[in-house]
Amino acid sequence: MQRTAYVVFATVLLCLPAAAVGGRADLSGVDNWAIWLQAPDVDALVDATLDVVVIDYSYDGSGDREFSFAEIKRIRDSGKKVLAYLSIGEASDFRFYWKNKWKVGSPSFIGPANPDWPGAYKAKYWKRGWWDKALRPWLDRILQAGFDGVWLDGVDSYWFWYTEGYDPIWAADRMARLVRKTAQYARERAGEGFVVCPNNGLAMLDDASTKWRNRYLADIDAVAVESLFYNYWNAEDQAYRLSKLEQYDAADKKIFGIEYIDEAEWDDFFADVESTGLDMVGYPAAPDRALDELVDVN
Repeated sequence: MQRTAYVVFATVLLCLPAAAVGGRADLSGVDNWAIWLQAPDVDALVDATLDVVVIDYSYDGSGDREFSFAEIKRIRDSGKKVLAYLSIGEASDFRFYWKNKWKVGSPSFIGPANPDWPGAYKAKYWKRGWWDKALRPWLDRILQAGFDGVWLDGVDSYWFWYTEGYDPIWAADRMARLVRKTAQYARERAGEGFVVCPNNGLAMLDDASTKWRNRYLADIDAVAVESLFYNYWNAEDQAYRLSKLEQYDAADKKIFGIEYIDEAEWDDFFADVESTGLDMVGYPAAPDRALDELVDVN
């Protein structure tokens, strides 16, 4: 469904809180958070004791069941910032923007299928069509619904294209450029307080050129990391990511940690988070990684 742009953006700007229209969002006081991507329940989110919640812009990810401005406002009015999931590195065939005729290579920004996620395809994210036909329309809907920001998934997909023969600096710079484009587009319409939080992709600080590394840090407000203390690849990988998180922390970026663990491991996880000395807040999601429930740690 097409929307009249000036009506959408004027509505969002007028309905956001004054703090969001002015300076950048202050996340320093965030002490707890949750991510619930599959069939999130608005009433449960309103009642939960949380500072930040991350949900899809739609109940089931489709265009038919997207959340209304009134529903997102209810969650925000309960004292929470609400971030919308936005995959900038992969396309999905269940999203509203997907056309039946699309396939690998047609349009040109549709790359190979992701074998780990049925229906997902690596996007050639540097191509203009990816922005015009998928990301911008998706971001428009997020803005219309009144979200406080975006949770950018797929930032680390630049590494996939490196393994396919692309120059790693070029690939990382193009990803940083897309993050900047996303941030600027949203903030021009919703105010500087619109939150931008990439998920993973911590090595952007090493792989991007100095210019784009600095721009990337300037454009984001926070960073998320999965499986830092449990189920990580190896000790070397863990140590490397911790060293990168120290750099994000030094740049005053809030850190959101997700672990997929059983309840018996919660106390140890929160102790691990505190032991880092970083401005990190943890969330213990269920081990199945489905993110289809709200884990209540209170």
